[in-house]
Amino acid sequence: MAKQAEPKSKAPAAKTPAPRSKARDGGRARSSAPPVYQSMPAGASFFELSRLMVVAIDTSAGRLIQKAQTAPNGPWPAAWSIIAPGTFVQMTAGITRDGRVAVVAQLSGSPNLSFITEDANQVGPIDKWTAPMNIGAPPGATSYYGFSMARDVDGRIELFVLDNQARIWWIYQNPDQIVQVQKTITPPGTSTPIVVTVDERVPPAKMWSDWLQIPGGLVSISAIRQADGTIALFGINSGANLYRCQQNKAQALKVADWTGWVQIDTSGTGGFAVMAPVVGPLGATNLFALTKSGQVLHTRQKPAGTATWTPWATTGYSRVGKYTLASGIEGDGDIMLVASDVQHVHEFNAQYDAATQNWSGWRDFNASGSNTRLMLDYNADGRLAVFSLLSGAAGNSNSLWTLSQMNIDSTEWEYSWVSLADSNVNQAIVVRDLTPPV
Repeated sequence: MAKQAEPKSKAPAAKTPAPRSKARDGGRARSSAPPVYQSMPAGASFFELSRLMVVAIDTSAGRLIQKAQTAPNGPWPAAWSIIAPGTFVQMTAGITRDGRVAVVAQLSGSPNLSFITEDANQVGPIDKWTAPMNIGAPPGATSYYGFSMARDVDGRIELFVLDNQARIWWIYQNPDQIVQVQKTITPPGTSTPIVVTVDERVPPAKMWSDWLQIPGGLVSISAIRQADGTIALFGINSGANLYRCQQNKAQALKVADWTGWVQIDTSGTGGFAVMAPVVGPLGATNLFALTKSGQVLHTRQKPAGTATWTPWATTGYSRVGKYTLASGIEGDGDIMLVASDVQHVHEFNAQYDAATQNWSGWRDFNASGSNTRLMLDYNADGRLAVFSLLSGAAGNSNSLWTLSQMNIDSTEWEYSWVSLADSNVNQAIVVRDLTPPV
């Protein structure tokens, strides 16, 4: 009789931060430990061999496309590559248990979603992708507000979908099964074979679960894998109210395995427009959120891994309101925030010490000519890269640009933007590819 496999290992404990010594440059605390790279999938040992990839939709033709660094730390090629044939209208992306890029996308004219991954055999100079796998559609869904993807404690992909009725749907890759098999072995010190029965882990008979509806109604959702391997969800409803919930066990397989939604906006905060969750260096899940008035507020688990959260705090007041926000992890393990204000000035805010919640304060570092959506991820050498997806500017609508820190933990950024697309790029997602072609 086959049974579902339990997680391969116990959930990792939060890391104890390395002793820090105060730096002379403004009192910033520096770690004496090597760079701490976050969100590393099980079995991935060499982050320095990874590359950054952008997955997007070409709005001119509806093509599902990608562009990736040709080698760790760049450069970027001139052309985009097609991931799968067909016309697509919506997508999200992440990475699999073994570090391959995974994409879920909706084909035009159908509510059905397709699951596509990099092929396990990436030998050669050309990216290879598996044929799209139809994972169906939530019952009654005709279109979608958005998707969010995360890896769970086993490294399995879990997908969260908001449909046209603001309903919340959940689907996940099923766990491996444990089956009993008989094997013939010869015990040490003897020459007589014997037959033994052992447990063996095998793929599930059905790769994906059924679609499960999580109670509630949202228009924006963000999923993140926490330090203990469980997934937390953050969501905003049509009234700009902000909610959170999380899995209450490491291997969640049914709706009852979730805590339920907790409303976390207050009369003092007012409504929220943008969410940017990230797991910090102390193992706590941090939520940074942008109020409707353009202020960035912060709450986090305390202690890490619990359902207890700190009151809302500010990482620094902004005289000019912000409209877009992204969070990331620097090469030294600390949190970095980037935002853009209504004057289109880009600013960063670097965490100096997670234990005492010291921050650099908001510092201008660049600008754009129109509204933008910002994204953060780090290069193979640990330098953060910021990506700016512009919209509305004459001549460069839906253009995509990037620039990087000058070094790990640096407050200096490259001055000149690198153009990744002049136009027609939409819904871009930045992922780190751990299995590039060789």
